[in-house]
Amino acid sequence: MQEYILLLNSRNSLLLKKGRVYNTEFGKIDLRSVDYGSIIETKKAKFVAVKPSIIDLMKKCKRGAQIVMPKDACQIVAITGLSYGWRCLDAGSGSGFLAIFLGNIVGKKGKVYTYEKRKDFYELAKRNIKLCGMENIVKIKNEDVAKFRERNLDLITFDLKDAHLLVEKAKRRLKPGGWLVIYSPHIEEQIRAIEEMRKNEMHVCCTIETMQRRWKSLYSYTHPEPSGILHTGFMTFGRKAL
Repeated sequence: MQEYILLLNSRNSLLLKKGRVYNTEFGKIDLRSVDYGSIIETKKAKFVAVKPSIIDLMKKCKRGAQIVMPKDACQIVAITGLSYGWRCLDAGSGSGFLAIFLGNIVGKKGKVYTYEKRKDFYELAKRNIKLCGMENIVKIKNEDVAKFRERNLDLITFDLKDAHLLVEKAKRRLKPGGWLVIYSPHIEEQIRAIEEMRKNEMHVCCTIETMQRRWKSLYSYTHPEPSGILHTGFMTFGRKAL
């Protein structure tokens, strides 16, 4: 995997590949021999070199399908308690963003199996997973998730059409107390998912929608920005009970 360096100062940030020389708007930047914590000075600016987080690296990833946004992905962690060592299944992969996000949390002792049946999305997600250094944690398969074979899972996430049709199988493959999360931009899919969860005697926790709005502080005035990340999708959370 190509190593990246994040250059930071109070006004700017640059995510660049280590071992190269760049001509930038701030001047020449030489990253051929630089360590984390090093100070990089150019004619116009001064930066500190730091190790990029997974969120920094994901900004370099290319998008194909609509992704599960960080504002939604973080709710999966908050509600399920997702943690180090969990075994997860994700479908469809799309651009791989949610699988990468989950993989960063479950770590080397965990595993994320992600399914994408479209070849073009599969190839894109595979490249993104490699860019983020997750290829040993996130295993991507170019298959229909309806045929998945993994068992004893802590978490299953579905972001695909007619996900409610997979609820019965998902329940069988979860650990007792394991979580099923169904994401969809349409509330009708959530209604069908809830009906299937109840039919299969799962504990339905909640259905949520998360909206995000930033605030701007300029001089002595603070106000909300006129736009934000509003509706992207609904998520229904259920747990295997009986």
